Amino acid sequence: MLEELYLVRHALPDRASSIPYHTPPGPPLLPHGLREAAETGAWLVGRGIEQLFASPFVRTRQTAEAVSAELGLPITFTEALREGAPGEKMDQIRARTSELLAQLDDSPLRCVALVSHGAPIRPLLEHTTNMRIDLKPHVYDNGNCAPTAAVWHGRRTDAGWVWELAFRPTQAASTS
Repeated sequence: MLEELYLVRHALPDRASSIPYHTPPGPPLLPHGLREAAETGAWLVGRGIEQLFASPFVRTRQTAEAVSAELGLPITFTEALREGAPGEKMDQIRARTSELLAQLDDSPLRCVALVSHGAPIRPLLEHTTNMRIDLKPHVYDNGNCAPTAAVWHGRRTDAGWVWELAFRPTQAASTS
């Protein structure tokens, strides 16, 4: 059963590229984003992460590769963590992320990191807290609940999951 969870938002992508943002492969990271991803990976070292899961989009793949390089863990890519598709409703995103959490809870893993996007991170936080988490203080670029390359850290307690925005890169961009 999961005891700890790290939710990592992808690092700074190239939103100005002509590559569609919400459909695969999506845009790559900017050079600044690659530096953010490396800093996030370094912060995650020594935190007991047993497995690394990521969305298959290019920006999450590049972020996960930087984290993987620091942790020495392979990456398992899963559609459950992908960006919200055009027309996809939050309930659909919530269903796929909740199913992934149930699978992880049924596994022997105790501590994992998920590299994803703002759209899946929000329902993961909401699901684990039965919608009790207050995300109003956490509105960042494009309405996301985490800045680029930031990490939400959750611990399961007897009272349920407790979350904190535990890390954001020092090189955070002022815009994205």
